[in-house]
Amino acid sequence: MIAWTLTVVGCGGKQQAPPEPPAPVAPAEPSVPPAPASSLPLPEPAAETRAVPAWPPVDTTRFITTSGRRFIDTEGREMLLHGVNVVDKSPERNYLSWHSEADFARLRDWGMNVIRLGIIWDGLEPEPGVYDDAYLAGMDQRVAWAANQGLYVFFDMHQDLYSVLYSDGAPGWATLTDDQPHIDRGDVWSDAYLTSPAIQRAFENFWANTPASDGLGIQDHYAMAWRHVAERYADNPTVIGYDLMNEPFPGKAILRGQSLMIGKAAELLRARMGDTAPSAGEMIAMWLNAEERGRLMHYMDDPEFYRQIVDASATVYEEFEKTHLMGMYQRVTDAIREVDTNHIIFMEANYASNMGVYSHIQPLIGPDGCRDSQQAYAPHGYDIVVDTPHLARASNARVELIFTRHRETAERLDMPMLVGEWGAFGGHGADVVPAAWGVVDVFETLGCGDTYWEYGNYLPDAAYLPALQRAVPVRLAGTLVAYDNDLIAGAFTCTWREDPNITAPTILYIPAGLDAANKTITLTPDGAPYTTEPAAERSPNQYYVIPPAGTAIERTLAIR
Repeated sequence: MIAWTLTVVGCGGKQQAPPEPPAPVAPAEPSVPPAPASSLPLPEPAAETRAVPAWPPVDTTRFITTSGRRFIDTEGREMLLHGVNVVDKSPERNYLSWHSEADFARLRDWGMNVIRLGIIWDGLEPEPGVYDDAYLAGMDQRVAWAANQGLYVFFDMHQDLYSVLYSDGAPGWATLTDDQPHIDRGDVWSDAYLTSPAIQRAFENFWANTPASDGLGIQDHYAMAWRHVAERYADNPTVIGYDLMNEPFPGKAILRGQSLMIGKAAELLRARMGDTAPSAGEMIAMWLNAEERGRLMHYMDDPEFYRQIVDASATVYEEFEKTHLMGMYQRVTDAIREVDTNHIIFMEANYASNMGVYSHIQPLIGPDGCRDSQQAYAPHGYDIVVDTPHLARASNARVELIFTRHRETAERLDMPMLVGEWGAFGGHGADVVPAAWGVVDVFETLGCGDTYWEYGNYLPDAAYLPALQRAVPVRLAGTLVAYDNDLIAGAFTCTWREDPNITAPTILYIPAGLDAANKTITLTPDGAPYTTEPAAERSPNQYYVIPPAGTAIERTLAIR
């Protein structure tokens, strides 16, 4: 378990934390082809109006909050957020996902309680200062479906390659390239971040708040667009918060960061291989070739080699976060707080942190000049195999480095951590199952929440689905100590420390795949009775409902 050591001194006081550690370029989440415009059937037929089980419902009268490094539900319990991304990048569907309420019901049956729901700026503000409320009405429907099925939502302003001109995100009118060319030479879609001067310049103009055609800065437009969203959902407790930008990218500075990493890799390989080592230029060419990239990955299987490469570009991303990213985050937060003080602000790290660069973001300031009371850290993490033919070659050591560093950042910030994206295994088969469970093992060690990328039409039949539909503590009448799914033993344990002031029960999700009915179940120390609730009508998956102890004791439920 991680020892929590950070303290906060006064309003606006400095955080007393260990010195910030240093900072490749990171893979982003993959571009997934649009799913068919039809929902998938549930294992059991589900009507849109089906009543949901009693545990644990969405409380539509009060808001989910944060306290220190924990998300807190409306009964004061620690809440482990666990779910998936629902993001539609298709303008042909007006960026509204193909899922129906029946698909959301399936998520509940899988033990999930939250959706990271994507908003595309192009869909929201198709013309400067003109908002498409019909688009938001489609979001309203999805939020209502989520509430009906016991799922919370946080909105993600999604972008890939900045703009709809190159992938998804900003509208054309907010894509200011200064006539730079768009060059896409890599085999992997996200390589365009490295090769396209147009994308790099568009980001730089965004960070500079360059005026749009109406004279208002494009970053100001972005903040006002978020304000429009927040004003609409300010009083809606199903919405828990706002993820301000998907994978913020620095612009041309990425080339400097990449050069430093490639230079460090060349240096390390020369020391190891002598004249047979690939040159820096050869390594760049290898990286842009999906097959050849596997050779570079072989070298990076050495955790110390990988760490040194990751850290070589530290100063580039630190400068970006401190001089540009935090300014944008504060500007957008100020706009949101003008109309909404109820919801959590989710901050992501810079794009390169996806693969282990330390983040240097700082806490946001609220309208009163003090630290904003409702904010969370929502990083992404992908091994360097993402989007390549080498997904099954994922390294547990690299994955552990990525997410452990994210956890250290959350400690420094004194914020709860929700991993907004991970995995991206798509339609791959059993070969990626070990990689999926490897990530889950790290999440369980760190005790963090997650939303998997993404709810594609392949997911219900995916070989790795059990890693997502795993036993998890949903609500805890106190504080989580540890939990673990032991695949080899076919066992599950969860330990928590009870808060005697909480009168609501602890709730654990136990999937049918754990086969608990044929195992020994113990609740210690008192062996108090507990009840079970089906996760959905006629579902074999269950919620275990454990009454509060009423005293400050440590309790463990074990299934062996």
